[in-house]
Order: sequence, then C-alpha cells, then structure tokens
Amino acid sequence: MIRNYLKTTFRNLWKTRAYSSLNIFGLALGIACASLIFLWVEDEMSYNLHFPNREHLYVVKNKQTFEGVSYVFEATPGPLGQAIKGEIPGIRYAARTTWGDPALFAAGDDGIYQSGYFADPEFTEILSLEFTEGNKTAALNGANDMVITQSAAVRLFGKEPALGKTVRIDNGEGCVISGVVKDLPRNSSFQFDWLRPFKVYETQNIGWLQYWGNNGIRTLVQLEPSARLSEVNRQLYDFAKIKSGNEKLIDRNFLYPMERWRLYDNFDRDGNEQEGRMKYVRLFSIIAWVVLLIACINFMNLATARSEKRAREVGMRKVVGATKASLIGQFLGESLTLAGLSTLLAIGLTYLSVGAFNSLVEKSLTVGLFKPLHLVFFAAIILVCGLVSGSYPALYLSSFNPVTTLKGVTQKAGTAVFIRRSLVVLQYAASITLIICTAVIFMQIRYAKDRDMGFDRDQVVTTPLRGKMLEHIEVIKEQLIATGGVESAGLSNMNVLNIGSNTWGMNWEGKDPGQQVLIGILHTDADFIPSLGMQLAEGRNFRPRMAGDSGSIVINEAFAKLIQPDGKVTGQVVRWGDTPYTVIGVVKDFVYNNIYTPSEPLFFYPFLATSGLINIRTKGGADLSETVSRIGQVIRANNPGYPFEYHFLDDQFDGKFKSEMLIQKLAGVFAVLSIVISCLGLFGLAAFTAERRTREMGIRKVLGASASSLVGLLNREFVLLVLLACMVAFPIAWWIMDGWLDNYAYRTSLQEWVFGLAGLGALAIALLTVSGQAIRAAMANPVESLRNE
Repeated sequence: MIRNYLKTTFRNLWKTRAYSSLNIFGLALGIACASLIFLWVEDEMSYNLHFPNREHLYVVKNKQTFEGVSYVFEATPGPLGQAIKGEIPGIRYAARTTWGDPALFAAGDDGIYQSGYFADPEFTEILSLEFTEGNKTAALNGANDMVITQSAAVRLFGKEPALGKTVRIDNGEGCVISGVVKDLPRNSSFQFDWLRPFKVYETQNIGWLQYWGNNGIRTLVQLEPSARLSEVNRQLYDFAKIKSGNEKLIDRNFLYPMERWRLYDNFDRDGNEQEGRMKYVRLFSIIAWVVLLIACINFMNLATARSEKRAREVGMRKVVGATKASLIGQFLGESLTLAGLSTLLAIGLTYLSVGAFNSLVEKSLTVGLFKPLHLVFFAAIILVCGLVSGSYPALYLSSFNPVTTLKGVTQKAGTAVFIRRSLVVLQYAASITLIICTAVIFMQIRYAKDRDMGFDRDQVVTTPLRGKMLEHIEVIKEQLIATGGVESAGLSNMNVLNIGSNTWGMNWEGKDPGQQVLIGILHTDADFIPSLGMQLAEGRNFRPRMAGDSGSIVINEAFAKLIQPDGKVTGQVVRWGDTPYTVIGVVKDFVYNNIYTPSEPLFFYPFLATSGLINIRTKGGADLSETVSRIGQVIRANNPGYPFEYHFLDDQFDGKFKSEMLIQKLAGVFAVLSIVISCLGLFGLAAFTAERRTREMGIRKVLGASASSLVGLLNREFVLLVLLACMVAFPIAWWIMDGWLDNYAYRTSLQEWVFGLAGLGALAIALLTVSGQAIRAAMANPVESLRNE
C-alpha cells in the first residue's frame, strides 16, 4: 500500500511539475528564511550559557537618582569588590575588572594590538576559565604576570608553547606569560585577548581608586549556591554610603544576574529594568513566523487548488473499493512528501545562504543540522505543513460521491474558494505589514540621522593617543596642518559621541543645596571646539596651549540654563568640590551619548588626561584617502613603533544605529522574500484560475468580449483580495509601529502616504504576477478551448 501511495505521489508530482515546483520552492524559501532568523535568535538566547556557574554570577550595578530621574550604571568604586567579599555573607568570589583596553603587544619586531582586562585573580574562578598552559591559582599573582587566550598565543608565538615567554607592552615593560586559556565563545559577554593583575592598574591609578565616591571599574560577583539574592542586595544597597561615611553619597548598589545581561540590560527613568535586545529577539521571531506562515499559506493554497482537479480519480478509487480512510491517508502522505522535499531543499538553501546572512547580522552562525533542537524544528515543519495543507484536500475530496464525480458533475467548491481567498488575504496582509514596518524603521533612522547634532561629524578623523604622542602633540598638530589637507586637530579624553565621565559635586551661587544634578565632563584643549565645528553661544574658547586657563571651564547651554535661566553665565564661578572654576564660554548644545534625547548638562575641562584621542578635521574637497595617508605618516613619524589607527567620526555615529539598522535590513530582506513567496503562490493560483475558466473565456470571446476586458475580469478577483489585505494590514502595521516608535523620545511621525505607497506597491506586484496568466488566457484561440472542453 505504501509503495502504491509513493508511486501515485511521484506520478502526480511529475504530471503537475510546474505547480509542484512552485509549491516546493515557495515552502522551501519560507523555511530557509525562518531557519536563518531562528539561528540568530538561538544565538542571542544562548549568550553566556557556556558559563557553568552562570545562575550564581552577577555584576554590581550602581543606581543614582538626580532630580527624580534614576540612572543605572555598571561603574563602581575601587574598594567595593574587596570589601563586600569580606563583609557580606554569601559572596563566594568578587573580582574587579577594567572595561577592555587595547594594548600594543610585541613578541618580536612586529607589534599587534590586543584587547583585554586588568582583573583580580578571582576573575578566572568566576568565569571558570579553562587553562591549557600554566597554573590557574597563581596565574595573576605577580605584577609582571599575563594570561592570554589560545588565539592570542597563536598570533604572538605561532604553534610554540607560550608559557614563560616574554612580550613587550606598548614598547615598554615586559610581561611573562603565566597562563594560556581557551577562547570564550563569541556569544559571550566577555571578549578578551589578555588578562593582567588588577593591582597593576590599581598602582597606576591609586588616587581615585581608593575613593568611595569615584565610580570607574566593574565589579563581578559569584554567590554561594545557598545565598539569598534579596538578602545580599539588602546589605549591598547602602554599603558604599556607609563605608564612605558621606551621608550625601547617592550610590545605591545591587547585583544584576548574568542571565539577564544580554537581553534585558536596560533601565527606565525610574531605574526599573526594561527589555534590551529581548525586544529584537521577539520582533525577529515574529518576522520568522510571519514569513513561514506566508510560505505555508502558499503551500496550502496550491495544494487545495490542485486537489480539485483529482475529483474523478477519487471517484474511480472509491468505485474499486478504496475507503475514505485510505484516501485521507493517501492525500496526507502526498502532502507530507511535498513538505519533506521542501524541507530538504530549505536545508540546502540555508547552508548556501548562511554566509551572506552572517555578513548581514555580523555573527558566525552555523546550521548545525544534527543538533537535536534543529532536527525537531525541521521535523515539526514537515508534520505541521504536511498535515495542515493536506487535511482539507483529504477530507474534502474523500467525501465526494463517486457516482456524481464520474458523471462529470462538479462538486460545490464554495468553501474551498472561500478558504483560498481568505488565505491569500492573510498572506498579502502579512507581506504589506512587513513592507510598512521596513519603511517606518528607515524613516526613523533617517529622522534621527538628519537631526542637528550641534557639531559637524563629516570629514573628521579620530586617532587614539598612543605611546609618547602627548609629549609631541604641538609638533604633531603643526605637521598635520602642514600636510595641506587638515584644518585643525583637537584633543579630547573621550569620543564626543560617548562621554562616560560625569559628576554631581558641582555648586554655584544660587543653587538649591538639596539639588543634585548629573553633569558630564569632557577634557579638551583649545582646538577641540573648532575641530568639531561647534559654535559658541557666548564668551570665548580656551586659549591656545591653554595659557592661563587652568582654572577655567567652558560649559554647554543646558548647564548654563541650570545656573541662570537666561543662560548668561560668562564670568560666573562654579565650584567643583572645593576648587573654584570660572566659566569663560558657553558652547551651543550638542547631542551626545543618547542620540534620541536633548543635550544634557556638560562642561569642558582643560585637557590634563594621559590618554584620549585626536579629533582631526580634514579640509572639504580634499582627497580623503590621500589626506588619511599623510596623517598616518605624521603620526608614525612622531610615534615610532606604533601602528596607525584611525576611525571616521561619521562611521562611529552610524554605529549608534546598529540595532535599528539591523532591524531595517532584516525586515527589508524578509519583506522582499515574503512578497516573492506570495507572488509564487499568486502565480500558481492565477494559472489555476485561468485554466478552470478556459471554457468561460472561450464563450465570452465568441460573444464579442475583447482581450482587455477578459484580462480585467481575471485580474479583478486578485485586485479585490489585495485591497482587502490592505484594509487588514494598515491598522495592524499602524499599531505595531506606533508602539515601536514610543521607545524613542526623538521620533518621526507615521505618515499616511507610506501606507498608501505600500498598498499600491503590493497591488502593482500582484497585477504583474497575475496579468501574464490573464493575458495568456485572454489571447487563447476560443475554438481550441471550446473543443478541448
């Protein structure tokens, strides 16, 4: 019996190979698209799962509230880690780490930049790092010790053992490799090439690291399995305040679990946790299900439509003794076979496209076909698509009266037609919704990018201060200007887009003693403001080489309005702790950190940092590649032994939209694919409709109907279906995107023309898809069609 079913199945596939190809390819395309998205989702959901003690691992968060607005940071005081381990029960390990800094490594003549952390020895215990060389317990005890990853060891020493070998750091001190650890997976929150003892960093920054009021490092904690998180957090909450003895200290610390770092690490203005990347995981999952739904609808539609052509076959089988159960089994078996072939093709398409998809989402995903979860997914697709798409034809056809069908009397197909039309509407509604969402996301990105940032990011090249560049900075600036392609070059201790330093300890005349305001700090020199194209609202900039300006600051308008409502504050004294500073100028507000909010209070402090970057403004119209080459020559000449690094500020600005642009790309790609899948189904249905109405077309032509009127007649049904799909899609898309835009304080508005254009586009695509079949049917010779009937 099974052999007979298989023979019948493949005979029918070959007999209707055009429709079968459309059916198989359409479903395969949908499964492949969904598979790629689910690979991305799986990767996001699996972040940090490889850490064996992840349910006990936490990072210390710092909550501070200013004027009713709460900010949650990950920066903590230097003494916190060691103190809480000794004084709060339930803490097994506590380790301080820096944020990840690049350093120039040289094991021979050539140097390469490697990124890593200064960390306490317990860092290796907390992350359960697996050592392939060296002693785990003593690897970070000595001041010159260094632990490196296996990949870093290969880059530095090739295949030779690394343990005990010496590398030079930043062309200076030498460190001895005390251990080699296995690389952490890419879906880990920690990515590093090296680890050095935190006490080295502590010695270099001993002043501020001993002060409870300074927050600048990250603190990791592993709790004992028996510890109660609520009890530890209760003791940790005011720990820094109590230890500092400062009643005004507003730091409130708490432990935040590793399990939520990747997907939820986002907080509202009340300090409550919000979804971070989880909303993207949910959105992409919805897109995957929508694309898969569209493909399944195609599959069901074409399967249902073609099944009606087999009414006489069913009648004949019933006459020779086939039971209803056997007929149902036959049709379900055929449907499952089609779904299985589609899934096999989808697996091949997934393997072929995963490389391009990785480039799109910037990951290293692998298909991993034989993972149990992946096998279950593909098996479920075969069963669901096969059973759902085959159930209606099986039940519908198996109920036919054999006498009636053999006489050639057509069964009533009203239910089947209604189901097909409903599915087409649902399919196109989903596609139109995706198109609208893609357009709105693009508009939001453009709206934010076109915002007046308060500075000119174009033609600005940034390069970090390395080695002894600061010692020669004036010479470097002069030589840069002398290249002919540079207008100015200014220093800052941080990138203007990401200013991570702030204070609440500033006072001025007339300030409410109880008022606490968070104010950003940026160390700059006299050339910074012109290099970034900023404008002064009043007063002056720092003098060249900061002559006589050591006690001066430049503030932005947001800060000026805190001091005086009219913003006229030049000459006023502001105290930072016990030190007075005179406001010499007010720079117009510019947007930094959060590009969707207004500028927050900020002041420029005379550049006294030991690290940072040079912001180099190139001349408009200059050959940028040639100018960058000359900049590199100047930097290398004044800082030998260090490779030249540079970034374009506008590229870094675009990086601020990384998540939104990823959504836009994925939504756009899968909107196009959903339309392609829909068109495959529409093409098949149009061909089937034209075939069913061949006799009608012949009679109409004989009675004088024109070809154009016949084309319009055949197209009308599909036009109405697409219009109905628009009526369904528009309110759904409006609701989805209005909610999405609510996440942004600075947002575009929903435009009616976007919805209209998406609907017209979908209608035009549908017409192009079905018109070919309609024209072919309308141009057919009526004599031939009537003779064949």
